[in-house]
Amino acid sequence: MARKLAAAHGLGDDDLIISREQLEEFQSRLYCLQAALEDVARDLERSSEPEDVAEAFDWLRTNAEPVAECWIEPRTVS
Repeated sequence: MARKLAAAHGLGDDDLIISREQLEEFQSRLYCLQAALEDVARDLERSSEPEDVAEAFDWLRTNAEPVAECWIEPRTVS
């Protein structure tokens, strides 16, 4: 039944539906991680002193953890 319904809506076996809220939350977290990677690359071009590397790593970790904690479940019909 579910496969027929999905096919009727043009969804393949590898497609799934998630809520807009979940997608926006993930995209927001991913954007922060992308910006942090750019910040770290720029900062490390300027200095490779141990203190600066440690600070860059902390910044990257701070922005990577929310992405790592994000888990998206497909929506199901109740």
